[in-house]
Amino acid sequence: MHLQTLLIVFLLSLAYGQDRQLISKLNPGCPNCDSSYTLVYTRAEGQDDTIHQIWDFTRGVPSVIYAVGTVNSTMTIAWNRREPENFTFTESVKYSFAAAIDKLYEYEDCQDVGHIDDRCPRRALPLRDVGWALNASILTSDEVMITMHGFYKDRRRSGLIHMKLDLLPFTDYAVDLPRLIHTANSSLIDISLVNFTTSMNASRYAIHFLMVSTDNWNDVMNYTMRKSLDDEHTPGVFEIIEVKTPKSRTSGAGGFMQFRPVGYTEQERSVSSSTNAYISPITRKPLPNNMTTLGRFYKDYEPVELLAQQMFISFGLPGDGYYKQRNFTSWSFTFGYGSPPVESVSLFVIIIISIGLGVPVLLALSGVTFVLVRRYRQRRNLPERFIDDE
Repeated sequence: MHLQTLLIVFLLSLAYGQDRQLISKLNPGCPNCDSSYTLVYTRAEGQDDTIHQIWDFTRGVPSVIYAVGTVNSTMTIAWNRREPENFTFTESVKYSFAAAIDKLYEYEDCQDVGHIDDRCPRRALPLRDVGWALNASILTSDEVMITMHGFYKDRRRSGLIHMKLDLLPFTDYAVDLPRLIHTANSSLIDISLVNFTTSMNASRYAIHFLMVSTDNWNDVMNYTMRKSLDDEHTPGVFEIIEVKTPKSRTSGAGGFMQFRPVGYTEQERSVSSSTNAYISPITRKPLPNNMTTLGRFYKDYEPVELLAQQMFISFGLPGDGYYKQRNFTSWSFTFGYGSPPVESVSLFVIIIISIGLGVPVLLALSGVTFVLVRRYRQRRNLPERFIDDE
């Protein structure tokens, strides 16, 4: 029984291959772009549709855009010098979802609770003032990955923003904690705030998201926190937060963001260096202007065809000494199309459980077999002994 289960799981794992064919390009159609201007376009072709994915840093604001079209759909980008100006599709887009980290916020944690609070002082640090450099890249059919280093152009604001974006053509767990699941429909994104200067006594930093989707303007995105029994990949963290667009909630054909409510205060991620990550209420936000990449991408849509929302992600624990204690905060999330992936028990755990259940059963069967054989032999030998006694 256990052998059959293991065999089925093994065969399924072998049969599970690439879900999408990845074709990626760096700054396609921009002959004058150098390493300080980075836009990665990936065409992820599946059996039923194609996801056009854009990772953009050209205007300072890290932006991720998903646009879903037919299998044969293509996209071209027209540039104005070194900035993307127009995005043209050969066929109409079925659905689109995008997010931009447009600001960091330094906030005073007045009550030492960890999360950002409207009642306490804060100051915005717009990322349009950040200069980005491409640090490393992989642009193959097996993986699309870039790492970016960002510094504020105003030298009075010290600190490094490190970002990594990763896309695989199949489903897998991330290597680093909290080991999120990323699929061929989603990107894994890591962000780290390193050695930022603080201007308040109890400073912490929060990330501000602007999100746009092709849902009705008067609908809402919302988030849910669900419990997970699986902490195999993220020890001690049993919650998962999922932000969904209206179409993702109703049909599974919309956009989502998924993460665990945990960040890290050291580069070497571990349970001992973990801290809480908090999500704020999601509220309405005006549509981005045409000076941003999101504004340029959605400029041909009517306002009623677009839903724009905003939220904060903040970090900290009461009594942890605030950001200046470690001068480091990192956090990971996935961003994608469809329904958020659900954890499953790994093959390793199945093997351990099978061994744990199988060994006692085998010992019990061995014991029962020994007793039955012994009794059978005793019964067969009894008549012979009685005959000899006579």
